[in-house]
Amino acid sequence: MSDITKGRLQEFEALRGLSIVLLLALHSEVFDPSFFGEGSGPLAGLIASFLLGSFFFLAGYFTEFSIQKKTNLFSFVKSKIIRIFPPYWLALLLFVYGIGYTLKRNDFAVYLLNLQAVFSPVFVKPLLTLWYISMLVVFYIIFCTLLFTIKSNVKLLISSVFVFLLAYIANVSIGLFDPRFFQYYFIFLFGVYFCRFDEIREKLFSFNFASKIILAFITAIMMWLVESYPLTNLFYILIADLFILTWIWMWLGIFRTQVGSWKVWALLSTASFFAYLFHRPLWFFLNQALNIEEAWRQKVLFNLWVGSALALILGYFLQRGYDKLLVMLRLK
Repeated sequence: MSDITKGRLQEFEALRGLSIVLLLALHSEVFDPSFFGEGSGPLAGLIASFLLGSFFFLAGYFTEFSIQKKTNLFSFVKSKIIRIFPPYWLALLLFVYGIGYTLKRNDFAVYLLNLQAVFSPVFVKPLLTLWYISMLVVFYIIFCTLLFTIKSNVKLLISSVFVFLLAYIANVSIGLFDPRFFQYYFIFLFGVYFCRFDEIREKLFSFNFASKIILAFITAIMMWLVESYPLTNLFYILIADLFILTWIWMWLGIFRTQVGSWKVWALLSTASFFAYLFHRPLWFFLNQALNIEEAWRQKVLFNLWVGSALALILGYFLQRGYDKLLVMLRLK
């Protein structure tokens, strides 16, 4: 790998590493208002929007990155199915039969196909945490269809807006699509464009760091002011996307420095997918085994420090092992 390519990937790997750490902290409930006080209430929503937005932004970026390497549609789809679905199915079984999440009669088929993001919450019961994987798959279906058939940047934008409007009408009229679909839809697309336009990307990185901090602070206040708006409100979507993008912009700038070269980010990035899938079942079984399920504050601190560390270690070795298995089966 060339030094240029390494430089391009360093900040993105670090952003993924930061996002998985924030997600584990968020799911430990340490940002719950009852833990730090009522004043911390909006903090959880801001962190959730940023870290999830970062994941979708990175997915869009690396989707375009793969396509630029002349990956054909069949190879791309095959790669995503192999990498996502088997681990996801295992996590689904742990959520339903291990943790004990109850589903309605026809829900399980929707989850097996990873289409929760289309039918939840009106037609199927939302499944905690795993909704993100479904949303990611739906975005892959939509944007890969567009990216492999449309080369013009303008036509891609117009087509993406058209699909967004169709999904929005479907949501308003019959309840299709998880409301969070609309908040993160254009974030994925921005990731695609961020990969495409090298000159614009470098100009954005060249901005004074103080201006990035100020803009990030302003958008955080704006996001806090609209937190009570419905997720499908178009003004809320605009503010949420601005908030996510300015914070991604700021952190990518930070990670282009020596901070981004710390080896811990690569380890966290490697662990992120499996840690995301399996941290809740892992915490559930640990809490049960150690009998701390009822002691809420103790459970929060245990999950935050011990549970998160174990989830990341497990995630790292599961990802490395899964990669080796795919190589052995000649699927990678």
